[in-house]
Amino acid sequence: MKFFITQFRVIFLMFLCTSLDCYADLDLLCEKLKLELCSRRNYSRRSNASMPTEQSAFRMNPSAIPTDKGLGIETIIDDGDYNFGLVTGTGKVGAAVGPNSVDDSFFGNMAIEADAEYRTRMLAEKKYKSQKTVVAGAVNLYGGGANKKPIKVNLGLAGRYNKYTKNFRTGLGGALELGIFSVGYSKYKDEYYYLSPDPNVTPNTIYPYEATVTTFGMKVPYFAIDYSQVKNKLNVTATTDLETTIKLLSGTLFWRSWMFTYATRTEDSYRPQYDFETKQFTYVRQKSQSFLGLQYAHKNKLVLGVFHNYYLLEDYSIGITWFL
Repeated sequence: MKFFITQFRVIFLMFLCTSLDCYADLDLLCEKLKLELCSRRNYSRRSNASMPTEQSAFRMNPSAIPTDKGLGIETIIDDGDYNFGLVTGTGKVGAAVGPNSVDDSFFGNMAIEADAEYRTRMLAEKKYKSQKTVVAGAVNLYGGGANKKPIKVNLGLAGRYNKYTKNFRTGLGGALELGIFSVGYSKYKDEYYYLSPDPNVTPNTIYPYEATVTTFGMKVPYFAIDYSQVKNKLNVTATTDLETTIKLLSGTLFWRSWMFTYATRTEDSYRPQYDFETKQFTYVRQKSQSFLGLQYAHKNKLVLGVFHNYYLLEDYSIGITWFL
């Protein structure tokens, strides 16, 4: 009953407000209704609020790093493997670091890899082993902190260090929040290093590529939804470019201490589709998959989650985030 009373108060207050400052300002709703969910770091992101983990959000767009004060330590556990990430904020500036990229995870970019490597990995049902460490930072340029403004702007910078080539590739991202709506854009350069099994026959090769990410989102009390598109341009030779496109639609329902996420992913790429039942590969351009996630926040300090298909292997993963 208490939940429905609060819902009624939300709708009533939004109908009472006619100006942009009141109708579309989530900070006002949070202040008036004292909604507990508004203090959650994923809900407070400038973009990608529906994505279930901090790692998946900031590695797609560094401006999505929450600048709220605090420190968060996150790990995704899958088949005995741990993928750590750290996020911190001062109130105006946020920073994040991860020893691995989230390429070929549900909310990440597709992995650029040789066809033989991809086939061997999928047959063994092993997740992609990243070559890179990702560091990122974000700063709130306008409307953050104590400023109760419907317009908020974040700017982010990210770097990817390849442990094989020793190269450091950078990218920029920005996020604009206008009341309940948000727009995100990021662009970064990256590379794939092909380790030849026999360098005397086929030399080791660096394949640079460029990724462009656009995101459109909306968040209202108890719900957030985001649509993201990732475009990759891979330079194979001086005259050949391979383009791939990934489209993500994700929604998260916040209810008391629970978060339920459902998402779909469509990948338009040159690599084949793998059937986990028949163990066969089929050459089709478009491949579609879905994701389910359930998370529980204990006193807004510890978040425990179970995810299905986080690594695109029809797998089950456990997520743990601890906020200090």
